[in-house]
Amino acid sequence: MQRQYLSIDIGGTEIKSALIDHSGNIFEKNHVPTPHQKEAFLAAIFAVVEPVLDKVTAICVSLPGVVNPATGEVKFTGALGFMGTFNFAAYLESRAHCPVYVGNDANCATLAEMWLGNLNGISNGAVITLGTSVGGGIVINNQLLHGPHFQAGELSAMIIDNDAPELHYSTMGATTSAVKMIETMADICDIKDKTDGRRVFKEINPHNPVIWSLFEGFCRRVAVLILNIQTVVDLERVLIGGGISAQKILIDEIKKANGLSSNTLTIGMSLIIPSESNDQNISTTVYTVKKGDTLYNIAKNYNVSVDEIKSLNNLSSNVLSIGQKLTIPI
Repeated sequence: MQRQYLSIDIGGTEIKSALIDHSGNIFEKNHVPTPHQKEAFLAAIFAVVEPVLDKVTAICVSLPGVVNPATGEVKFTGALGFMGTFNFAAYLESRAHCPVYVGNDANCATLAEMWLGNLNGISNGAVITLGTSVGGGIVINNQLLHGPHFQAGELSAMIIDNDAPELHYSTMGATTSAVKMIETMADICDIKDKTDGRRVFKEINPHNPVIWSLFEGFCRRVAVLILNIQTVVDLERVLIGGGISAQKILIDEIKKANGLSSNTLTIGMSLIIPSESNDQNISTTVYTVKKGDTLYNIAKNYNVSVDEIKSLNNLSSNVLSIGQKLTIPI
């Protein structure tokens, strides 16, 4: 019989588990609510483990916190901060009597993408996970970056407003919780189940004006985060994870917000260049942004203003991408 492994993902809301084989095939899945008291939490974990102990060769656990993957010691953070610092691997091994590997949740997601996902074959990339907080995993030169203190990719701790009187309230984790956003919108829309993300997105997708600005703000913060990461490590690909990432409108809005923030053009970006004449039924040609192009020069060459281009293309800044396709009126 092929060996199976128990994979457990511990989040602030749910504990999810699955039996998998060495090729990544999933055989059984389960999920239970996450308790927020230490004894109840540990009991819930073992309740997930015990029924399958006779089937598994080893157990792997992903969870939010600063994790030493060599020792299994975890400094729990976020919604699981009540656990403090605890050697979770040693505890679980003593109960399960089999090897246990423990890793930071975003790092584990990154390893999975490197193995069988969208970072396979990518030398430099990142995963951003959106859930109760904001997690991150960074790959540099085909290696997951841990850092000497095992804190690489702790994106939730990044300060986004250095003028805030209390900085811990202006971190990515405090301001960009997908779970809190869903709860807030559910409350505004009078949705009974405050955790029903699918129901909330039925209000977001048609741009419900009561909550749309909240959603745009959330996406903009994620977009700025991506820009900041890219500025430091120059990646080939960034992935968005977490249950909310299955919603196409989220990715579309992040891409939209991430498109422009200065006069720098990036190859590949597409602009529509307005004409001074009637903008209905005009003839156009396509122009591809090249290295050295600027939004100002393009506007000047076609006798239009930068503001006209930005307005027609719904651009929030002047940053473009080299290679972008521009529609030019002729």
